[in-house]
Amino acid sequence: MHAAIQLSLFWALAFVTLCSALVLLNIFDSIIGNDLVLHSLGKEAAIAGLASLVEGGCFWIVVSFVPAASRALIVPVIIVALIYKIGHLEDWSKFDVFMLLAFQVAISFFAASLLGGHFQTAIITLVVFAATLAVIAGFMKNL
Repeated sequence: MHAAIQLSLFWALAFVTLCSALVLLNIFDSIIGNDLVLHSLGKEAAIAGLASLVEGGCFWIVVSFVPAASRALIVPVIIVALIYKIGHLEDWSKFDVFMLLAFQVAISFFAASLLGGHFQTAIITLVVFAATLAVIAGFMKNL
């Protein structure tokens, strides 16, 4: 497969998972009574586009050139967290940025498990993440 097609594919996958994580985080914050402040659709899409370009590009570099350096994927996670923290500097707390990344990781792992045919792993991922969210919601509602 051509390198530009691979990069575009990784960028698109990162964009889709990041946007779906934003939507699910907004729903989760509505359930627990926390108000997640989002910008306009265009501005959020631009922030997600930049963040997903960083994620997709770094993932493409690791997969294409240095497969043994998977530990280096922490760098794009930190950069994406900084992009979202700067993009929502006054509105979001560190908790919101952490939860956004947790949602994205859970969505990515769930989708990869389904596409790989590992249905039991996908279901376990979904159940564990839902249980973790239930515990977090329980603590947040009691505060």
